[in-house]
Amino acid sequence: MAAVSPYVLIAMTTDERGQGMRAVIDELGLRSEVFSDAEQLLYHTRGSVPDALVLEHGLAQRVAQLDLVALLRRRKGLEDVPFVYLGPDNAELQAQVVASGADVFLTLPTRPAVLKAYLERLLSRRRAEGAMRRALEEARNFEQAFRESERMKDDLIHMLVHDLKSPISSVMGLLDHSLEMLASQGDSNVGELLSLARTESQHLLNLAANILDVRRMKEGHMPYEPAVIESLTDLAKEALADVSGGPRDRNFGFLVRPEAERVVGDPKLLRRVLANLLANAIKHTRRGGYIDFRAWKQDDGFVLSVRDDGEGIPEGDQKRIFNAFEQSRHTIHDRYDTGMGLTFCKLAVEKHGGRIWVESKVGRGSTFYFTLPDRVGVDALGPEVGAASL
Repeated sequence: MAAVSPYVLIAMTTDERGQGMRAVIDELGLRSEVFSDAEQLLYHTRGSVPDALVLEHGLAQRVAQLDLVALLRRRKGLEDVPFVYLGPDNAELQAQVVASGADVFLTLPTRPAVLKAYLERLLSRRRAEGAMRRALEEARNFEQAFRESERMKDDLIHMLVHDLKSPISSVMGLLDHSLEMLASQGDSNVGELLSLARTESQHLLNLAANILDVRRMKEGHMPYEPAVIESLTDLAKEALADVSGGPRDRNFGFLVRPEAERVVGDPKLLRRVLANLLANAIKHTRRGGYIDFRAWKQDDGFVLSVRDDGEGIPEGDQKRIFNAFEQSRHTIHDRYDTGMGLTFCKLAVEKHGGRIWVESKVGRGSTFYFTLPDRVGVDALGPEVGAASL
């Protein structure tokens, strides 16, 4: 029968001695139950768990063949209940009782104040341990819920990205075909509208690709195949050609120092990085603005940069724009920017052993820098830079 409130179980040789012990328990603000029969004690503890247990040696001796302390400790719910044993001054007995599971062995006769002090300490420790267990259980439940939420989020992203890519690609194919037909008929107005529709479709496709690739990178499934890149300028121009819409309305410059033309890296990943940075610059500059790509040798590596004279980035945003979904702002063209492209850039640059950062002032443009280690002298097919997976 479960107790209705916290209590201390007192098991003494006689009811009179048990009643005498109750005064100590009363001072702790707890109720108590007294037993002077071992069989009743064992029966009671089958369904009731006290806050603490005080056992006198004389009662335990009546069933010496059972090792009462060990038997009680094995009872469900009693595994961590504070256990005080009152016995004679006998070192061998004390060692045996503590080994069986008692927390404290007090030599009889003992003063009530000593018993009270031990019980207070044991009860306080048990409450603290109970609070810690509950906190750990809550933390485990929270972690499990968080993991489940993350799994559902990942599954949703995976589903959305894969479900989006196919229809977007189909729409783009139809738009390309329509543009070819209109070009042959000379209808420029409809052609401009279709061209704009294709640009926006390409933008949507790039968003889906960036979301998918960021996820693949974080899970270590993105291919990484470094090789010698003979012309960084050519790679940057190819990256610009990958950017949909806008490039024809800006002024571009490519300033690569001769010693920085030849680098080692994954051409596909670096091309994507440059395309994302160039697209980002286009989104944040007005028509007629200036954007340049530069690269130079510095110390034991290379520095690459994409500079624009656009709207700039507030100082408070500069440290977090490389985090997924952290940009969350509209460009000057009123296009919502998720920031996923910059997250891809950060992960790809870090995979190359470099770092990426931005320097910007509002109204005066931005410059995105990233570094690559100098591995030109290392065999690109060797183990140091050979094919690997993120």
